[in-house]
Amino acid sequence: MSLTRRLLSFSTIPAFSALIPFLILPLLARAAGEQAWVAIAVGQSVGGFLALAVGLGLNVQGPTLVALAAEEERPELFARGTRARLMLVIPALVIGSAVAWILAPAGAAGDAALMAVAITLGGLTSSWYLIGLGRPLPLIGYELLPRAIATLIGAVLVVVGGAAWVWTYPTLLITAILGGVGAYALRVVPVRELMTGWASSMRFARRQLSAAATETVSGAYTALAVSLVTAGASTAQAATYVSGDKLWRMGQTVTGAQGNALQGWVVEEDRAHFGWRARRALALHIALGVAGFLMFALLGPWLTAVAFGSDVAIDQPTAILFGVAVLCMSMSTATGRHVLIALGHPKRVFASVVAGAVVGIPTTLALASAFGAVGGAAGLATAETVVLVVQVAMIVPLWSARRARA
Repeated sequence: MSLTRRLLSFSTIPAFSALIPFLILPLLARAAGEQAWVAIAVGQSVGGFLALAVGLGLNVQGPTLVALAAEEERPELFARGTRARLMLVIPALVIGSAVAWILAPAGAAGDAALMAVAITLGGLTSSWYLIGLGRPLPLIGYELLPRAIATLIGAVLVVVGGAAWVWTYPTLLITAILGGVGAYALRVVPVRELMTGWASSMRFARRQLSAAATETVSGAYTALAVSLVTAGASTAQAATYVSGDKLWRMGQTVTGAQGNALQGWVVEEDRAHFGWRARRALALHIALGVAGFLMFALLGPWLTAVAFGSDVAIDQPTAILFGVAVLCMSMSTATGRHVLIALGHPKRVFASVVAGAVVGIPTTLALASAFGAVGGAAGLATAETVVLVVQVAMIVPLWSARRARA
């Protein structure tokens, strides 16, 4: 598949996927009230973090593994990856629902727990496999459409029933995710193969520990950002931060999609064109990051006011800090996935996200407690900046050595 088709397919589809929640989020902010707004966000935050753990780092390394595997080996690779994640999902669901219940505002704990379950199940996605194959259409039929339908129905029910019916949205989402993921898995391999070979899946999981740790630690300051702010700030300030976080999630989804689309392309043909393609990937991610920064800096307060209401809209300083986070995150997607991982250094990517977490988690908690939403955004921007700086510092000597050998 050409670069243009990859970008159009695997960036556009997740972009629409990221837009789907915007069908219901404005309704939650206005019709269901502040408590439901924060509760759903907490569930998404906790579930998003655990989905990264369940995903076993396949969002990072999966497309590359599939692209480099022989065609006849790919279905078994899919089966091993699916079984390995099934072993993790049950404990993750228990932990996620309990944590979301505890962190949620009073009276909305059940909504938060259900949302955590729904988003955690998203870690079972088949997107890593389809991206590696270069086949975008099944993503629409098996994942995008079912979730869109669930969200539309949920939106109608929230309008009709208000806060009392918020639980229907995550419940419908759970059904859509399980149905779509299960249907595609059975299309690739027979159910018998999904239920046997657990020893090989455990070995596969151990090989994925570095990539899984990278995504999970990264989630400690990205996916868990809402939970950290909720723990440190008032409900009102947390509600404001959630508005900016929703736009941030959209940018994160689009950036990750572009990163996935380019990941297999960079290493195709046994890395024969690696240098040129890696530079091209970095340029594309810089352009995307700058666009994200400008969107936040120029339109962030207006967009959140229109979408979620003026009571929870972010201010200009908060918008700019979210923009900085988007820019740095987009660039580090290229330096991490398309350079360090492609060169065989996943542990260095892990080291960079550990540095981001070590700085970002206490910074977010402290600044959110002191300054509310703007403090939380400052903590997120700081973490993403640290990750980028550390990765660039690692790449410079590697690239110099590579050029010296050429």
